[in-house]
Amino acid sequence: MSSDLRQAGPGPAAELAATRPDWVTFLSDYGLEDHLVGVCKGVVAQIAPHVRIIDICHQVTAQSVRIGASMLAESISHMPPLAVHLVLVDPARANAARPVAIRCAGGAIFVCPDNGVSSLAWDEVGGVVEVRELTNSALWEPNPSASFRGRDVFAPVAAHLASGLPMAELGPEVDPATLDSLESVAPYVHGDHVHGTVRMVDHFGNLALNVRRSDLEAAGIQLGDLIELRSSGKVMEVPFALAFGDVQAGRVAVCEDAFRAITVAVNSGRASQVLRAAPGDPVVLSRVLRHSVSGPTPKLSVVDSPPSPVA
Repeated sequence: MSSDLRQAGPGPAAELAATRPDWVTFLSDYGLEDHLVGVCKGVVAQIAPHVRIIDICHQVTAQSVRIGASMLAESISHMPPLAVHLVLVDPARANAARPVAIRCAGGAIFVCPDNGVSSLAWDEVGGVVEVRELTNSALWEPNPSASFRGRDVFAPVAAHLASGLPMAELGPEVDPATLDSLESVAPYVHGDHVHGTVRMVDHFGNLALNVRRSDLEAAGIQLGDLIELRSSGKVMEVPFALAFGDVQAGRVAVCEDAFRAITVAVNSGRASQVLRAAPGDPVVLSRVLRHSVSGPTPKLSVVDSPPSPVA
């Protein structure tokens, strides 16, 4: 922000400096192997050199809207409240998802395709109050490509919004009720069993579940208990530990991750390989009554042995 805006008294310039977002967060499935992320950030910098960019993640599983939406929802409370959120997980399809900007009551604005990728985060920042379709081509890059809307449409619009451009300049208003949204997949407790799903597999091969500690406790499972874990045709007895480091190298543990989600992890290994599990796979957790965690080493109760630990 320039010194003249910082020192200006009451007036349009001072009001703009106080209310414009100044932050753009960026989440995509573009990866980091080539120049796509850098090009989009360059477009933002050309239009809004004052803006600071936070890279949330660029290694969302390719074209996985639900995984991108889950990552965004987990991250949003840690982002600046007045940020513009550039969210680019945009699977190719015959009729491309309409480009939209979505303003929420807390001041956050999502710039994204209308495919549900921001829908799990809306309520975390106050709920949707205004939606505009991005039809004002004067705000886009010249000669936009049909295959790189991130660079040519979404990034420049995000930059203009971060510079204080009013939402009304983007295009016609859209009824929020018509936005595409994802339904949250909730776990359910049946007696002493918790039925959940693998929400995503992280960089370390940990299986983040759609289960919370309160769900386990509702089924009578407490920290330190031994848990029967069923997933992908395997049945394992594993401890509910404070952290995966509390078990021996190569062993599986159920623990609570940094975002308070229940996670299946392997100390010095990859749970996704041991369980051969992927996002969307069902998981069932129940308490084992005949052992304590201090008893015999948890074992795999299927005919095949787990793969060797991955360092």
